[in-house]
Amino acid sequence: MNVLKTVTRKSRPVNLFFTEIILALLFFSISAAVILKIFASADRLSRVSSEKENAMICAQSIAESYSQCGDVGDALKTVFSETADFAESGGEYTLLLDEKCKLSAYGGVQLKLSEDREKTTAGVLSRLTLTFETENEELYSLDCSAYIPSGGADDE
Repeated sequence: MNVLKTVTRKSRPVNLFFTEIILALLFFSISAAVILKIFASADRLSRVSSEKENAMICAQSIAESYSQCGDVGDALKTVFSETADFAESGGEYTLLLDEKCKLSAYGGVQLKLSEDREKTTAGVLSRLTLTFETENEELYSLDCSAYIPSGGADDE
């Protein structure tokens, strides 16, 4: 009978040790899963923030160029330094850009430009709305305008 008591006494601390190890591993695995989820979320937020920042800089550059010349095509050529391939339909323009707002045929960011012109006796007032979208979510939007006096370069 003494033999049985010593065997059971030795097995209890070993079982307790394995239970503690299993609980510690469980705790660390759950903690690791939570931390990975937090890092993935932070990475996604960083990418979205970067896209918004690039869209804002690009929109401001286009707006500055447009306010000087009053022509969408010239403003896009000035900003992108190349011939912009855009689809036009009645004062609405669409461009595909990558995440860094460079022209791209398979871009993930869509730039929509909407132009409205109003003739006055003294000239033409052009308004341009720029909207950057990605997967049907608006990243950034900006309104700008240009005034071209009568007798100017763009007298319509």
